[in-house]
Amino acid sequence: MGPRTEGVVVGSTSDTMLTQLELGDVARCLWEPALPHLRPALAGAEAPFFAAIEDVARGAGLAQRIPVTVLLDAFGDGSEKLRAHLLAEGEPGAEAASRRLLALEHVALTRIAAGYSAGLEETIDGLRHAAEESSPLDPDTGAIKPTELGERLALEVERCQRMDLSLGLLELAVDDVESGRGAAAGGERRGMLHEVGGCLRENLRRYDSVGLTQDGEFLLVLPDISRRGLSGAAERLRRELGECAGQGPAPELVFALAHYDFVDVNAAEMLTGLRKSMQQARSAHQPLAWA
Repeated sequence: MGPRTEGVVVGSTSDTMLTQLELGDVARCLWEPALPHLRPALAGAEAPFFAAIEDVARGAGLAQRIPVTVLLDAFGDGSEKLRAHLLAEGEPGAEAASRRLLALEHVALTRIAAGYSAGLEETIDGLRHAAEESSPLDPDTGAIKPTELGERLALEVERCQRMDLSLGLLELAVDDVESGRGAAAGGERRGMLHEVGGCLRENLRRYDSVGLTQDGEFLLVLPDISRRGLSGAAERLRRELGECAGQGPAPELVFALAHYDFVDVNAAEMLTGLRKSMQQARSAHQPLAWA
């Protein structure tokens, strides 16, 4: 004789009960981990029973092999067969246990839907993360990732050399005006950099590029521009970025500029020169320095 709840036999083992109920594959998948928790659930300790069912549904949502409607129908079928089994046993309290199981079923169906939704959300998050990883653009700023920027700059250098064009570079550091570089909270700073990235893209020509350096600074690649035009672009961007800040405190902007009438150095040398100029501007507390 197996364990009893209110005098009702609920099966000596899970396997025995599942065999007696003749459940299909999906229903068995749902009920097998939940059945050991059925007797406590009928007595009022429902949490493990629901957790087991929800976990199976979450796994189904992740795997995406079984529709949620199939899960709901399969659980209902198993519950119906189990209630019929309890009543057929004719044990004392069978009718009360059957009613109790029906009440559990109503909640369990919502937990199946919740678990399946959680699995779907995890799947979507995983796909979104994979897309961000494979994208050449930084998800926070929309700028070209540092790993891609060197290659993009090298191609632009080659194009300017081939077409005898000038090239301007503008490195931009965005500092928290009150507490120093990067002092704002993570979410707040990401929001600020997102606004800056959008503002930069809106104010550049279609063939200009906006990227991020390995140090996390913005780098603008501006082909076919004069030295005077590059200086004017920096001043215009300073004004536009101040307006983008809205009512909040405007960030402190530090610019490092480099201009090449004739492009006779490679991309790595350009980036090294800009990095030194940025360090110089910061150490001297200057808003702008030329490489």
